[in-house]
Amino acid sequence: MAHAHPHAEASCKICAEEPPAALLAACRAAGLRRTHLLRRVLEILQRQSAPVSIRELSAARGVRDDCDPATLYRLLQRLEAKGLVRRIGLHERAAHYTLRRGHHHDYVVCRECGDVALLDMACPAQKLEREVGRRTGFKDVDHELQFYGVCPKCK
Repeated sequence: MAHAHPHAEASCKICAEEPPAALLAACRAAGLRRTHLLRRVLEILQRQSAPVSIRELSAARGVRDDCDPATLYRLLQRLEAKGLVRRIGLHERAAHYTLRRGHHHDYVVCRECGDVALLDMACPAQKLEREVGRRTGFKDVDHELQFYGVCPKCK
């Protein structure tokens, strides 16, 4: 299970940026059909303050009885390909997913158990993003930063 966001969900502006209607509109604009599964996955990800594993998503009410794990995985792949969700974790382990909300968070992933923890610190790459944009002429430069280590439970 992913670690909780460092802010209380109700008071964290970051976690409440996009209402489900805006997410559905973004999905429609990306060419995705508005299915029951899509709505349910978006609702779950919207409510979570930390990345959610595919195991947690597939066990959620409204998902577990309505689709098989392969269908859920294909939907998450499409959402990731369209830039609507971010996949976090080790490649050979169960992935965690979080909505892209116009900002980013950086994470540390346990190489042993695959647990994902939010880094509650200033992003060390933001200055580098600006420099990359300045030197290359690229606009809207962003990044995804993941660190890997062994969590306190596993060490």
